[in-house]
Amino acid sequence: MDTSKYWAKSDKVTTLVIHNAALREALDKLYELGYIEKEMYELLKIACEYHDLGKINEMFQARMKNKKLHFDLEKEIPHNVLSLFFVDSERVNKINPEDKKNYVRMLFAILYHHYNSDLMRMVSSSKRQLENIFPQDAFPDIQDEIYSLPIGIEEEISEVIGLKDEKAVKMKGLLHKCDYAASGHYPIEFRNDFLLSGLEYLLMQWNNPADQEKQEIQSAEEVALSEQDKNENERATVDWNSLQYFCKEKQNQNIIVVAQTGMGKTEAGLLWIGNHKGFFVLPIRTAINAIYNRLRKDMLVNSDKIDEQVGILHSEQLEYYTKNIEGSDEDIYEYVKRGKQFSLPLNISTLDQLFDFIFQYPGYELKLATLSYSRIVIDEIQMYNAELLAYLIFGLEKIVKMGGKVAILTATLPPFVKELLEQHLNIPKENQEVFIDDKKARHHIKVCDKKINAEDIVKLYLKNKEACKSNPHKGNKILVVCNKIKTAQKIFDDVNELIKAKYDKEEIHIFHSRFIKEDREKLEKEIIEFGQTGNKSEDVVEKGGIWITTSVVEASLDIDFDYLVTELQDLCSLLQRMGRCNRKGLKSVFESNCYIYLQIDSADLIGKTKRTGRRGKEKVYGFIDATLYELSKKAISEHEGILTESQKQEMLQKYLTTENIQNSYFMNSFKKTYKYVSEIRPYSYQKNEKKLREIVTETIIPSPVYEEKSTQILEGVQKLKQADLSVIQRQKLRNQIMEYTVNVPYYHWKSYQDALNSKKTSGRKAKYYEPIQIGKYEKIKVMECNYDKKGYSPIEWTKKMEDNE
Repeated sequence: MDTSKYWAKSDKVTTLVIHNAALREALDKLYELGYIEKEMYELLKIACEYHDLGKINEMFQARMKNKKLHFDLEKEIPHNVLSLFFVDSERVNKINPEDKKNYVRMLFAILYHHYNSDLMRMVSSSKRQLENIFPQDAFPDIQDEIYSLPIGIEEEISEVIGLKDEKAVKMKGLLHKCDYAASGHYPIEFRNDFLLSGLEYLLMQWNNPADQEKQEIQSAEEVALSEQDKNENERATVDWNSLQYFCKEKQNQNIIVVAQTGMGKTEAGLLWIGNHKGFFVLPIRTAINAIYNRLRKDMLVNSDKIDEQVGILHSEQLEYYTKNIEGSDEDIYEYVKRGKQFSLPLNISTLDQLFDFIFQYPGYELKLATLSYSRIVIDEIQMYNAELLAYLIFGLEKIVKMGGKVAILTATLPPFVKELLEQHLNIPKENQEVFIDDKKARHHIKVCDKKINAEDIVKLYLKNKEACKSNPHKGNKILVVCNKIKTAQKIFDDVNELIKAKYDKEEIHIFHSRFIKEDREKLEKEIIEFGQTGNKSEDVVEKGGIWITTSVVEASLDIDFDYLVTELQDLCSLLQRMGRCNRKGLKSVFESNCYIYLQIDSADLIGKTKRTGRRGKEKVYGFIDATLYELSKKAISEHEGILTESQKQEMLQKYLTTENIQNSYFMNSFKKTYKYVSEIRPYSYQKNEKKLREIVTETIIPSPVYEEKSTQILEGVQKLKQADLSVIQRQKLRNQIMEYTVNVPYYHWKSYQDALNSKKTSGRKAKYYEPIQIGKYEKIKVMECNYDKKGYSPIEWTKKMEDNE
């Protein structure tokens, strides 16, 4: 068959032979990189050849020649349906005669490479009118290439749809990947030949800090060669630690690793990925951005190919690149596209960007097929709630079954989570390890059986301030972590009031998630700079100040304070918070440095019921699992005094067992969510119809910010109306406006809307602001509220529910 005379695209350039050659080139790249096995490669060669042959029909070819003609489902049969009749079953079955399902799998992959809910009916209809579809007088050269489909083939195709047939999913996903790369004219994959040599370069920097600026190494490859040339006497004195060696040696295996804060889990995870396709998954964007910057600036500093090596995957990817990456608009846009197409060899990502494949929307197979030849690092798994943990474990289970490799790296792993991982991923004991070091005690616990309060914080601060006069190496950096923003704001007010009674000016700060982006970025930089500690005990110098925060500091920020004052939430959260205090173990633990306040508002606990309404309907409320909280409270009450790393692990093992929490709200939610996702029918959802996280927030500009910045905002809006802006120029303008926004709970916005429409407010009617139009279909709302140095807080127009964030 001469496919060079038939069009694949309407560009008057791309014939079927050209398009199929591009698919074959993409497929060959996957095979060359070792991402697919021989049998799958041979099958996909056939699938790539056949997948678009259904375009050889009169109506399709007419549309390719005349763009004014459009596809009409009433008159035309989709080309993916017609392509099935070109598949030679004997040719397919010869590849592996023992696997009789490969032919059906290939039909499925080709049929569903374009989705229509009525495809099976179309197949049945096409079988009956095959002679009319390909008339001999119009297509004499293809008559010998057309085959009849077996009776009952529709039922057989239906049987291989979905996650239960991993081979079918992989075949279809890889066909999608090749097709998209060919149609989009981008590389299907870039080779990872840089990560291990980049890590060796980092090791060399650690050993020769004075020579860092003198290094004139041209490439990561030259770094690796220069390291090989060193003899034993010249080798670096600093080497990878036991954690990092374990991960490096287990590159080809699934592992679970627990390691205390400060042991180098990031480097360990990257060593485990090695020179393979990799995804490093973290729970929050700030942590993703921090690792990306480390890779870009410290490990791959001599590379001029960052846009072919590593990228970030999160909802604000384009916004981050336009702020932080130099290059032309075209270069940045191409960089973003490579990330979204999963072409880059190393990706730092949120859970949301990868694991939505569990909803099995049309085309989900591409993402899962890519993960099937990748190494996926899951960092800080304990930070996910019950629903996200269920999604994650279900997704990991499917990835492992399809050949992907998984590493769980965390500082805190409750035994009930570990047992879930063992149950679903079947990771052997020899691939599980705990790395702790009790040589340096970092934390001395003081348990306070009362609510957190400003009086105790100020008392501690003033006591330390006096002691600093006689001890220049005694620090006075106090980190306060509250469970709720509302609590943090009240503590901030109370501390300021008490401090003012003693001094005119002191270093009192507040940081949480409800600052506008501009202020949050500034505060984040300030707390990181404030929380720095050197690598030697003599580097610890006097510095005083109080930072009042929330859980935003638990895992995303590399900070090291002298004292921690915190509310109890649960053990995992507590241990994460403790990791921000005496992080490097350089400070004395002779006296208490971690003050744990046990009492919290009972309304914050979830897993209990509260009668409400006239009918006495029971309602779940709160945001802290009551069972986990009570177990954690009991555990920490038994460990006042110096708390070693081993004791922290022992607490987790003793209290957070599957048996102890089996009836908790957390476990019930996990089981319910896992059951739900495991019963999803393929293609019952459309892409983006379901989200891993149910976002119940509203993006707004606070009215005080709008009043102050309205000139800049409206100027940006006017510039956005220009018709000749590029995608990147438009994004940069959009960034400037978004700097003044903050995400607030939806019920805050609803309360404001009710106040606008009601006469029953707290003394005056709410003020209405016109929304800010920043796109054809996108508006930013302006909301009357409070905004000051404490960040956002709502006006209480009516009595509202307790803020639980």
